[in-house]
Amino acid sequence: MEIQGSKILITGAASGIGRATAIQMARLGARLFLTDINLEGLEETSQMILRDGGQICKYKAIDISKYEDVKAFSDEIHHAFGPLDILVNVAGIALFAQIEDMAHEHWKKVIDANLWGVIHGIECFVPEMIRAKKGHVVSVSSTAGIIGLPWHTVYATTKHALVGMSEVLRYDLKKHNIGISVICPGAVATGMVDSVEIFGAKDAIEKAKTKFLKAAITPEKVADLIISAIQKKKFLVITSPDIKILFFLKRHIFPLYHIIMRFICWYMDKELKRY
Repeated sequence: MEIQGSKILITGAASGIGRATAIQMARLGARLFLTDINLEGLEETSQMILRDGGQICKYKAIDISKYEDVKAFSDEIHHAFGPLDILVNVAGIALFAQIEDMAHEHWKKVIDANLWGVIHGIECFVPEMIRAKKGHVVSVSSTAGIIGLPWHTVYATTKHALVGMSEVLRYDLKKHNIGISVICPGAVATGMVDSVEIFGAKDAIEKAKTKFLKAAITPEKVADLIISAIQKKKFLVITSPDIKILFFLKRHIFPLYHIIMRFICWYMDKELKRY
C-alpha cells in the first residue's frame, strides 16, 4: 500500500517511534491522524510536521486504554473523513521485574496500555476498513514478543499477544484486502528508556540503561522499517541483527538458545538484584 494520500492513524505519536513514523510518513504525503496521552508532546510533533509542510487532518490526546476515548475519536474521524487506510499501533509502556515484586496493579497498568490499547484501535477502526475492502494494520510489538526475555513477564505477555493477534488477523483479513505487519524492535533510543519501570538496584539500572543505549538504533530507523513493511506487505519485521540470530536459534537450535537464555537470566538476576 502506498503512503502518499493515505489516511493514517498513529498512536503514541508524541515521541519516539510514533513521532518518527509520523514525521516520515508526512514527508511521503500521508494524511495524518495522531494521538497520544501526552498532549504537550503530541502538539510538538504536530508543529514539527506542519512546519515541514506535512498534512495533519486531526490530532487528539486520548488514553488508548479506555475504549470510550478511542471509540469517540474513531467516530469523529469516520464521520468527517471516512475509513482509515492504515492504522499504526505504537503506543505502549514498559515494566521489568521479578514476578514476586509485582502487584496486581502493575499487571493491569501494562496490559491495559499495551494490549487493550491495541485491541481498542482494532475494534474501532478495522470494521470500517473491512467495509471499504482495503487497508493495512501495523502493531509495534518487541523483541519480548518473540523471545522469552528474563524480567519481562508482564511486558512479554502483552507483546507476545500482539504477535499472536497479528498472525491470526494476517489470515482473517486477507480476504478483505487488509494487510498486517507486526514490528519487533530490539534496543531503540526512545523516551521509554527513561520512563521504563525496573524493579532492581538503582545503580545497576542506570548502568543497564547506558549499555542499552549504546546498542540502540534510532526511532527513525524503525520508522523506515515500518514504512517499508507497509509498502512491501511484509508481515514480521525484526529490527536488530542480534535478535534475528537469537530468534533463529530459538526456532532451529533450541539447546543453544536455552543456554544463552539461562545465562541472560543469571546475569540479570546477579546485576539487577544487587541491593
